[in-house]
Formats: sequence, structure tokens, C-alpha cells
Amino acid sequence: MGMFFGRKPAAEAVPGDRVLPLHFFENSLLVQGNNMAASLVFDAVLDPQKLRQSLEGLVKREGWQRLGGRLKKNDSGKIEWHIPAEFTADRPAISFVHVDHGMPAASHPAASRIPKPDTRPAIVGDPDDLAELAWDPGYKPNGIKDYLASDCPVLGLRVNSFTDKTIVVLQWQHVAFDALGMQYVIEGWSAMLWGKTADILTPCKIDSDPFDTLAQGSRPTTEEHILMDRKLGMGGMLKWGLGYGIDTLVRSKENRMICVPESYWRPQTEKALDELRAEAVAKGEDPSKVFLTENDVLTAWILRCVVAPMGMNPDRTVAASIAMSLRKAFEGDLIPASAEHPYVGNAFGWANVLVRAGDITSKPLSWLARQIRRAINEQGTRAQHEAYYGMVRTSGMGLPIVTFGDGGMSQIGFSNWSKAGLFDLDFAPARQDLQGDNVPCRPSYVQENHGPIKPADGFFILGKDEKGNYWSSACKVTGQWEKFEEQLKKDFEVKA
Repeated sequence: MGMFFGRKPAAEAVPGDRVLPLHFFENSLLVQGNNMAASLVFDAVLDPQKLRQSLEGLVKREGWQRLGGRLKKNDSGKIEWHIPAEFTADRPAISFVHVDHGMPAASHPAASRIPKPDTRPAIVGDPDDLAELAWDPGYKPNGIKDYLASDCPVLGLRVNSFTDKTIVVLQWQHVAFDALGMQYVIEGWSAMLWGKTADILTPCKIDSDPFDTLAQGSRPTTEEHILMDRKLGMGGMLKWGLGYGIDTLVRSKENRMICVPESYWRPQTEKALDELRAEAVAKGEDPSKVFLTENDVLTAWILRCVVAPMGMNPDRTVAASIAMSLRKAFEGDLIPASAEHPYVGNAFGWANVLVRAGDITSKPLSWLARQIRRAINEQGTRAQHEAYYGMVRTSGMGLPIVTFGDGGMSQIGFSNWSKAGLFDLDFAPARQDLQGDNVPCRPSYVQENHGPIKPADGFFILGKDEKGNYWSSACKVTGQWEKFEEQLKKDFEVKA
């Protein structure tokens, strides 16, 4: 990114560029406010040029060129996509930086801090310790302004080479895609690297916004949102904003990485399922219909670890907002099936879980996991998404978000990147050692850095590595991680 950011003023529009307006989900401070970087650590020496060429090759393919687009303001002050008619050395498909550090990772001041898993749930590091490897040294993300002030493509690649490891960093402005959109980018990049170009799907067309129906409300909603009666009014929003808003925008925060080993989360998952099946039997229901995912249980566990040590009033509302993709709900309607033409962009909704703090701390983890699963199932339908965005249109907030609960609630957010498959990525064809393509080359560690907006208690669940460890990171108000860690130890001791 250094080849663009801070080096020259915003470039004029280039004749011949394909100019497109931003889509509904792109035209929001929620996405424009963050530049993203996902760092993947490989315990192997990879060829940076093979990584660059394969990613560039993907962006140059029909239907993928938007990822090489630039972002510019028109004469009316509106941000637009400017997609080059042809990618050249002067206007490449992606930004690319390779840094050869010429030393083992353990000898580098930042790379030596790559977190390692523990045998118990633990805080294992600070993702910001590796920020100088995710971005150019000294660079601090400033959102979409960084792209408007340059001719930088929205997608970038930074490769840090060490004599025993490679840290591959995918950088993007959030307008380019969300977590599930990233999945398609990752899969396409991998297919290019492996020479399996026939497997690469052509994304759905971007000439018009497929989700304009949600933005404009051009068809009537068919039902009310399940949480309609819990929607915050203006007074509640002001009260809540004075608390959570100050935590997010004013108070200092600390970033941390949590590792949860399989030896801990799997028994917790099995126990939760056993409890719910026994409950089903007691009620005369079919226990085979009990369903929870690993992430339901992990999300519930994190939620409990946040709330339990804070000494909240038992009657205080805790609101968990879980980001989810709209793709499945609207396939065959607003967008084609992802197996034919995936939607590579932003298309997100929310499952909102409202529970009492006292219930989180006193009831079994299985109960909380079921509340999460129920919210995802019930609020993830097409009709519920339409009802949600019907409320967005009348909220006057200017954000694709509706807030539920009450003015005194505690807010905790979750963004699950597991489906993006970052830990499943196999870069064996890029290895420079003698292992060959038959030996998988997958990341041993994955993290994300973003900025400048860093919500307090916004958890990223990054996925599960080859050894079964789950990884999650978040920013919390300074001083609160110590309480979280105390709860981790308490939970582990109770299990033991």
C-alpha cells in the first residue's frame, strides 16, 4: 500500500475506466470506516511472485475486475467505482509489496511475537504486535479516505519473507467484500495458484445493485421483525450511545488474541448437545432434531466470559449482535445461486440475541448456545431480513443497522470468519523448499487488523486451525482483559 498511500494526490478520473456507483451495502460508514488486513502465517518459505501472479490473475478474470477498481469522488461528492479497462504496470490489478527480512521469524521484533496455542483456553497475544507486518511501517488505517486520496486498487497483497516462515497479508477496503465474499476470493486465488482455472466461478454481474430492493423497499415486507417491540427509540439510542459509543470512540482499548484448544471446546460442545437432547426427551420431543454448531457453543462461551466477571446487575440486558450473510436467504431471488455465480461483495444482516446478564451467568452454556442458534434460524429468513431493512429505511440513522434492547444494555458483537476458510487455504504450489505439492501448506496462524473504527467487545472468530484450535480476537476497554482472563482460568478449573 505504500506505493500509493501518502505518496501522491488523488488521481484524476482516467478516460476509459468503467464507472459504477457504490452498492447499498458499500455506501455506508460501517464498511467505509475500516481498511482490513488478514495475516496468514505459513511455516514455510513461499514464492512471493507466485502468490502475486495468482491473485493478479484472478482479478483480471471476467467478473472479478471490480477487485482491481479504484474509489473516487465525482463532481457531486459521491464515491464511485472506477475500474480500469486494462490493468498495466502503472495501474496494476492489485497493490503488491514484498519485504524480505532475511532472518528467522524468531529474530524479528514483530514476527517473534506470533501467538502460539496453549493447552488451555488462553489469551495468547496482541494482534497489534504484528501490525507493522500487516501494513507499511508507520501506516495507520484511516478508512476509505486513504483510497480516495490515491489511485490504489481496493485489493492489496503484502508478503513478508523470513528464512523459515512467510506471512502473507491480504489487504482490502471493506467496500470490496465481507467475510463470505472473502471466501470466494480465497477459493479463486487458491484455484489460480493450483492451475485449476476451470474451477473458478464467474461472480454475478455488478452493473446494478442486486440488493437495491432492500435499500429502496420496492416490494412490501410480509411480516414484522421478531424483535420489533424491542427496537430502541431515540431516547434509548442516546442513552446507549453515551455508554457504548464512548467505549468505542473515546476510551482506550487493548487488542488481544484468544486460543481455545479442541481439548476444551469439543467436550463443551458435546456436553451442550447432550443436555439439550436430554431435555428434548424429557419433553417428549425428538432428540435427533437438536442442532448446535461448534460456533454456537464458542460464541456462547465467549459471551459468558465477557459478562460473568463484570459484576453486572442480573437484570441488565445483554445484546449480542451476530453478523450473518444474506446470500443464502436471497439466492434464487435477488442473486443467483452461489454455486453458479457467487456474490463477491458485501451482503450482511444480523441476528440479535437479547438475554439477561443473570441468565448468562446462572444457566447452562447449552441454554445460551440454543438462544444463539434460535436467533440465527429465526432472524435469518428472507422475510425477516426484509423486515429488518424495512426498519433501517425508517430509522434515519444512515447506517444499515437497527439497535434492539434498552438504553442501559451491554453490547457485544460477533463476526464469524470460519466460513471464509482461511485456515483451510493450501499454498503448497508456492513453496520454495523440497516438500512438493503433495504436502499441504496451510496457515498455522491467522489474524486480522483493521482501522480506524474498533468497536469495544467486537469479537472476530477467525476459524479453526489444522490442530483443532479455535482463534478469536477483539478489542476491549483497557483493563478489562484481566477480568476476562480470570474467567478463562475459572472456567477451565471448573471443567477440570
